[in-house]
Amino acid sequence: MCHCADMPSIATTTRIVILQHPHERTHPFGTARLVRMCLPNSEVHVPWAGCTGTLEFRLPVPPDTVVLFPHPDAPLLAELPADHRPSTLLAIDGTWAHAKRLYRENAWLQQLRHVRLAPTSPSRYRIRKEPRPDYVSTVEAIIEALRVIEPQTQNLDEVLFAFDRMIDRQISHASTVQRVHRFKVARQRPSRALSHLLRDPRLAVIYAESAHPNGNPELPRQLVQWVAVRIDSGETFEALLRLDDGAVLPQQLAPMELAPADLAGAEDLASAKARFAAWLAPGAPVTSWTPTTLDWGLSMMAPGTERTSLKTNYCNVVNHRSGFLEEVIVNEGLTSVALSCHGRARDRLGNALAVARWLRAHVEPQRASG
Repeated sequence: MCHCADMPSIATTTRIVILQHPHERTHPFGTARLVRMCLPNSEVHVPWAGCTGTLEFRLPVPPDTVVLFPHPDAPLLAELPADHRPSTLLAIDGTWAHAKRLYRENAWLQQLRHVRLAPTSPSRYRIRKEPRPDYVSTVEAIIEALRVIEPQTQNLDEVLFAFDRMIDRQISHASTVQRVHRFKVARQRPSRALSHLLRDPRLAVIYAESAHPNGNPELPRQLVQWVAVRIDSGETFEALLRLDDGAVLPQQLAPMELAPADLAGAEDLASAKARFAAWLAPGAPVTSWTPTTLDWGLSMMAPGTERTSLKTNYCNVVNHRSGFLEEVIVNEGLTSVALSCHGRARDRLGNALAVARWLRAHVEPQRASG
């Protein structure tokens, strides 16, 4: 709804500066826009967090500026001597949570004088509820302050009358709008509890390397290396595999820290799968750092093999993002388990085993308390 034709224009000698939270900029009932339209000597500035993540935004204001903010040590504006009244009034616009963040991240505000108000009546803002009876909207606070700073200025109440009319029209309009009821569907997400599979003594930790045959990205990835270790005993399994549809190029092997000679005795998938089935305990679950590794190894596992991701379980424990596996080892002060296998799989699998054992230590207290 457009209210522009209903807005008065009132000249003030006091400069009004509003520092507005970016979330408030597009709010349809924000009152900073009303101040800017009705008081020509006003301006609204919106900081953006951008790459810095902070809403710090220093404004060029004169030294006698006062910040209209309910700081406990701030004097009442009405009690300031006439010769101490400011030339510039600075207000912070946003919800109270947003206002507190703006105030906290703009340390330069705290170096200015502060004043507060003692409103004689509750806010007229019937659309948005204030958190306390003595809190009012931005436009109400500014008009209240102007009454004190420049009592000679006439028609300041016209701004509040326009404010009232805007609210009345909005409430009236809302009552005529046909509403479509919406039903919120609970988001489906996996449990945040640690997987019971981590307690299984048969659990095997997996690491895999894969490659596109002949380096052709249009061909599906195939397993090059499949390594596993029993979580309790540390006994390992390793298979180096031949690709069905081509070869692994030397430049593909280099990041895996493998050489063509390592694949000289590579076996076919069927043989490796049979050996792995004989090595893995019947019905044993498997885990790896990421689900991707397990997806690559579906051809190596019997149908129905239970799986769980160490990364998912770790994030559930710490309740934040994990980063890379190597970062987890450093952040948790863990020591990689020394294992015997080819290439970088030796370190990757050793790291995953260390995290799996660390997570198991968190599962046991859960079981005891449950």
